Amino acid sequence: MSKKCMHCGITVLDRDSDICPLCKGSLTDQKVDGIVRYNGYPDIVAKRRKTIFFLRLLLSICTGVSIVSAAINIINAGFPWAVIVAASLFYVFIEFYIFFNPDIGMIGRITVTILLAALFVVVIDATCGFRKWSLNYCLPSALIVFNVFVIVLMFVNRRKWQSYMILMVLPILLGILPLVFIRYGLVTDPVLSETAFISSSVLFIIALIMGGANARMELKRRFHV
Repeated sequence: MSKKCMHCGITVLDRDSDICPLCKGSLTDQKVDGIVRYNGYPDIVAKRRKTIFFLRLLLSICTGVSIVSAAINIINAGFPWAVIVAASLFYVFIEFYIFFNPDIGMIGRITVTILLAALFVVVIDATCGFRKWSLNYCLPSALIVFNVFVIVLMFVNRRKWQSYMILMVLPILLGILPLVFIRYGLVTDPVLSETAFISSSVLFIIALIMGGANARMELKRRFHV
């Protein structure tokens, strides 16, 4: 059942919401004889405390399972599977943390997810003998996927696509890592790594030219120059 805001008049389809997304007024207020009777705002502090408690509980569980796994792995020796278990639990905790953090937007969540996934496969590769498949293929592929993600955002928000200029700088900076790995022999198949860096650089240059003054202003604003 939808709710009608007594302050601005819009209809809120989310029946579980207690705050109007437009005017931030309380949806629990009532209008009596043409006068809005204020019933107060929902207890945001209590909701935040529940979230913090859940995250701390999850962190405790992940830490405990990681320690137990490491102890069992050390006693039995053999393949260091406990490293993968700990990395998996760390990945799960970070995902829950960014999901429940209201200060991190959807773009930030997707960005962190892509980067953590790339780091996770590197850990798996290193644990399984480091055959370098993570550096040869997974890491540069993650950068290319990130570039595609930025392009999609630019088309979805065509009017303010310059606001994504800062996202185009990130894959260029991260793309330097595979080039360093190539230099020191950690990357044995450099084609995908070079493609990722070149595509990131080309995308940034094209956006900088097409965006003109607005793009340059966005970069100055982000880097405080």
